[in-house]
Amino acid sequence: MKPAHLKPAKSAYPAYLVLALGLLVLTWSTLLGSSLPAKLADLGGLHKTDKITATWLGNFHQPEAASFTLKDMRQLSQYNLRDYDLAYAVEASTSAAYQKNQNPAQVLGVNDRYDQFQQINLKAGGFLTVEQENQQVAVIDEDLAQALFQNRNVVGLEIELYGRKFRIVGVAGADHSLIGTLTDRGYGTVYIPAKILLELEADSRITFLAVETKDAGTTGRNTAVLTTALTSIGQDPANYKIIDYNLAGLLMEQGNLLRNFLAGAVAMVMLFALLRGKIRGLDHFCRQRLRDNYWREMIKEDAVRLMLDMAVILALVAVMLLVWKLIRFSLYIPPENIPDELIDISFWVDLIQRGIQTRMQSAGDAAPPGEVQLNVLNTIRNWNLFLNIFLGWPLFWLGLYQTRLLGEKLLKVEVFCSVFLLAALSLGTALLWIIKMTPVIGTGEALLVFSSVFLTALTKIGQMIRGHTC
Repeated sequence: MKPAHLKPAKSAYPAYLVLALGLLVLTWSTLLGSSLPAKLADLGGLHKTDKITATWLGNFHQPEAASFTLKDMRQLSQYNLRDYDLAYAVEASTSAAYQKNQNPAQVLGVNDRYDQFQQINLKAGGFLTVEQENQQVAVIDEDLAQALFQNRNVVGLEIELYGRKFRIVGVAGADHSLIGTLTDRGYGTVYIPAKILLELEADSRITFLAVETKDAGTTGRNTAVLTTALTSIGQDPANYKIIDYNLAGLLMEQGNLLRNFLAGAVAMVMLFALLRGKIRGLDHFCRQRLRDNYWREMIKEDAVRLMLDMAVILALVAVMLLVWKLIRFSLYIPPENIPDELIDISFWVDLIQRGIQTRMQSAGDAAPPGEVQLNVLNTIRNWNLFLNIFLGWPLFWLGLYQTRLLGEKLLKVEVFCSVFLLAALSLGTALLWIIKMTPVIGTGEALLVFSSVFLTALTKIGQMIRGHTC
């Protein structure tokens, strides 16, 4: 049997691989999380997230009095919402044709303000105007143009819908980003005047309303304005799914704040460990010196050492305060989700029932494009936060623990973390460009991740080194 000291050393590559995976998840989570609220704003057109929407919760194919009429829209725009931009839409599906070519299409009957509330990237021509509300005109997306005409320069040509000719006045760019791909229904989109579609589709009705908001806060004023307007035209707000996109953006941003808080909390714990070690070291030094000297003699002889130690302690405290200022935030919870008493079983039962009923009511209907995109962004946000907490940090700590067991040098681990964090940052930025999401790199967020990684490595590997030297 070979002596123990002749056994081959374990390879450190698996440990560094796990460490690298953890750093990659943490970096990617930070980049993606910061870009999601910006993407939500981009998808909102001119008004970005300064809008509130109401979507009918009934079935599109069942005539109901709870949907809007053109008369309702005129009344809202002339009276209750006369000071607000307003858009509405009615959805249907049919086949679009040009000569012998046919292709299924989603038809959206909209008013002239619709493009101010949705991202419609016009490649040619213009969007529908108020003067064209009685005309058979259409805006089609470039995928449908390519399918029917094998060409995207089709402004001025005609397509056939419901057996009628519609003149093409604009071509909208297709969304090939990650969000566009995930929300793609597999067929093209045609925008025509809402009045024309209501005439052609006997069972169609206006089921979507978007209104400009003027309050970016969390007071509920936007919802109050819209519910009052709905009541004024004889509609029950309970029949509509109302989304304030200001609050939707705020709630999405809270995912980033929670992620930053976790990174900052890790940094705070490591800073506290360093502070405690420094205070203990200073206390031990003073006790040793005071065995043979008085305070006055110790201060006189070791003034430089004492001042340097105190400066380090004050610096650590200052950094802790700075980190706390950077990560602290007020958690926002929608008022309708807060009971008067925490121990109120009926409130929580009703809250769950309302959530289930809302999902069931809208389960058979196709949500409007903006709502579908919001749902996808929220799903990505939730998974991103989950992976950050339950995959990124555990992998990083596991890799660091393995490198510590293998006796890796602190400098080597720190250099590896530095190089790989920069590489992951570059790779993550490139991936965001590939999936057509504008990278938003928050300096504070990146510094939190970097500092928590370095401080953890410094504390854990440093403790091992100090333990071996004692």
